[in-house]
Amino acid sequence: MGTLKLAKLTGKLKELVVRFLSDYRSKNLRIKSNCYNNQSDSNINPSVRNFNKLLHNLIPDGNATPDANVGFSPRGYSFKIRDVSIKNPVITAPLAGISDNTYRIFANFFGTALNFTEMITSYGIHYGHKKSLALSSVTDYEKPCALQLFGSNIDVMADAAVRIEDKADIIDINMGCPVPKILKAGSGGYLIQDEDKVEKMIKKLSSILKKPLTIKTRIGWDKNSINILSIAKIAESAGAGAISIHGRTVKQGFSGKVNYELIKRVKENVKIPVIVSGDVNSSARAKEVLDYTDCDGIMIGRKAKGRLWFLMDVLISISGSSSDLIIDSDFEPDMDWKKEFVKLYLEFLIYFKGEDRGIREFRKHLCWIFKGTRGINKMKGKFFKITSFGEAIKCIDRC
Repeated sequence: MGTLKLAKLTGKLKELVVRFLSDYRSKNLRIKSNCYNNQSDSNINPSVRNFNKLLHNLIPDGNATPDANVGFSPRGYSFKIRDVSIKNPVITAPLAGISDNTYRIFANFFGTALNFTEMITSYGIHYGHKKSLALSSVTDYEKPCALQLFGSNIDVMADAAVRIEDKADIIDINMGCPVPKILKAGSGGYLIQDEDKVEKMIKKLSSILKKPLTIKTRIGWDKNSINILSIAKIAESAGAGAISIHGRTVKQGFSGKVNYELIKRVKENVKIPVIVSGDVNSSARAKEVLDYTDCDGIMIGRKAKGRLWFLMDVLISISGSSSDLIIDSDFEPDMDWKKEFVKLYLEFLIYFKGEDRGIREFRKHLCWIFKGTRGINKMKGKFFKITSFGEAIKCIDRC
């Protein structure tokens, strides 16, 4: 019954994506008049055909199946992390309290080629804590998916990785989180201060795992200890299959400018795939960053909160970039579509977490999704009083 319910929900999600693309094409995409020589498909401009291919891949025939996600591969952008095929460069970042099953399924249907779980404590997996084990649950609708672990004890990290590797396609080590409580425990970004430990941890895990191992890190601890080139070379030689780099130091957190130049240098000096991260706030920016750094993938985090369709904006910008296709700006769906989106998001949350918890977590998504909507400030107080599915639907309809 659960599998059938999820298949039904993903079918509804597919329909929502179809509507999004239809509106996108009619309202946000302009095609120069000389794109068509005649009605013959063989004479359609390649850029137009590429966009039509994107549409086709997003709307597979038949019933919804776990592998009926986007799977679209713009020419020149696919790559591999060991034996895992990554079909396009759009990748979701691990976001604490956000990157759950629902988020990852929606991300997949809106264009991503690789999703990450939120970071999971290695100690939680090692000791079999229910909460940590629940965070490591991945459905086929979310794949390919990387499970991200954090921790400071190499043996515990290794044990945790082995315990959960069969659940996902890739195991990722968090070596970049700037949150104080994570740093205090010697985890996350704290690790890159000790290059010997970084090497030992990667070697240990890569030697015992069957799945590819990757790391997510930053350019250095602070402005006086920029060591990303060294970390990247260590990661490659120790067995990592790819590296994701946020272009700030750990001490910067999310303030200051992102240093794409350093990430570009890393890409020039290692052979493993490099994924760039940080301040991707528009689809045009995503294309610029990819072109400048020559990275294999681009990781999108905070910009997608409450705007998962932004991932599709990025994919279209990358796949449709041409002098023949004119993409005016990041597409903003209309209110009716957003209401259907948020209702379906709630249905997924309830499916995975039950009504009580699903409703509680849903409240923040409501605020993010309707941010900037006229009169929404008056509704925010009501958002946080919702206690049932029925109340949620009534509240959404009044927006």
